[in-house]
Amino acid sequence: MDTAPLPLFSFDRNELQRLQSALPADLQLLRLRLRFGLPVRVQLGQRFRVVVDIVDEVGQPFPKHFAPPEGVDIALTSGDSGNQESGSMDSDDLTLEIEEQVSPAAADRQTKWLFWASVQGSTSSVIDACVSLSIMMKQTAALGGDPTMNDHRRLLLQTFCVGSAWLNERVLVLPLQVQLQVTNARDSSASSLTSTFCQRLFRSTPSKVSATGRPTDEGGLLIVEEHYGDAMGAHVWDASILLSWAMLHASTRAPTSPGQADPADSNQTMLELGSGCGLFAAVLARFQCSHQHVKAVFTEKPECTGRLQKNLDRNGSPPSASVLALEWGTPLPSPLRGANVRVVFAADVLYNWAAHEVFLDTLDQLAESDAKLEVLVAHKRRGKASAERLDALASDTFDPAAHCVISSDKAGCRWTQWRVDKLASLGRVDLFQLSRR
Repeated sequence: MDTAPLPLFSFDRNELQRLQSALPADLQLLRLRLRFGLPVRVQLGQRFRVVVDIVDEVGQPFPKHFAPPEGVDIALTSGDSGNQESGSMDSDDLTLEIEEQVSPAAADRQTKWLFWASVQGSTSSVIDACVSLSIMMKQTAALGGDPTMNDHRRLLLQTFCVGSAWLNERVLVLPLQVQLQVTNARDSSASSLTSTFCQRLFRSTPSKVSATGRPTDEGGLLIVEEHYGDAMGAHVWDASILLSWAMLHASTRAPTSPGQADPADSNQTMLELGSGCGLFAAVLARFQCSHQHVKAVFTEKPECTGRLQKNLDRNGSPPSASVLALEWGTPLPSPLRGANVRVVFAADVLYNWAAHEVFLDTLDQLAESDAKLEVLVAHKRRGKASAERLDALASDTFDPAAHCVISSDKAGCRWTQWRVDKLASLGRVDLFQLSRR
């Protein structure tokens, strides 16, 4: 008896519920941020200023009702590998000297840190080394002893966000990494050029569990470059982080054996709309590389595709992964027409209700060639109105006349053509599955 082919991708709903139970409903992912750019090149012994503070994903300052952290640690790392070298760099014998400048007024509640740093070395030969500064928050809250395995899953989130630290049970703080070029050659421009790029580190493979029950930090390192002077498409957003984490720990895969696969379903495509700077893209590119006949296409506005491509290249994405410029609401570009798109991912694309029209127009075009198109969306709850309307869609109580707000004269409210199912809530990020009615 013939059976329906398995979907190309799906979530294990039971495991999603376990992940949901492990995270507080008001989970906050904060970030360490550089207030000012750092020199692109520094000479040995040159002092430079490092100013670090803690912000949320949109750059808002550290919440006043939280107890402040104990401080931050700064260390040299080798290149952009993320491997700490607390003392010296192997061949160049470089060390980092740090002097912290503490304001008496801020000493009791310090959420911004000022350091003077310099890279020292004893070598007499000419060097031009690429190193990085790794800046991490000191671990404040210790997890442990939860018999329900919630601590284990929260540790998996901490391990996925490499170098992160729990400030308390509700707040995880992400570190940052900055590349520097160190030279002992005299260069008058060394201190004049600054960079506002930084890197966030993640792990693309589910961590192994050690004999002590704690996840290990082995393998699968991903490095995603951000530009904190830009806005959209330049940062790693919370929804992308939690969608990536859920994919690693709660996803199921379709069979990849030629004997199991349906020949008519070969050469399928996974598509992401609004890939941003590419965290989820990098995770998905590694996830789908075991699918012999599956392509992955990642899309962004034309002005954002350069950074997206750079981050995919940095993390060794396979040839089957590609970047494509796409403006929602416009005709699909030729590479997507006839691409057999079976599943669409999107993270943090529903924050502006007025943009839903063009987003859904693009989904409608994709669904024309596959009525069974699967759409998975991660949405960070911010505005009350959008959250209420999405909940109404998921509970089938959506009233187009009252809720749609945006509708085209030709198509009416496009949301009425889609069934919305809420799969889980990971902290403040909701996971939705959309399917064509």
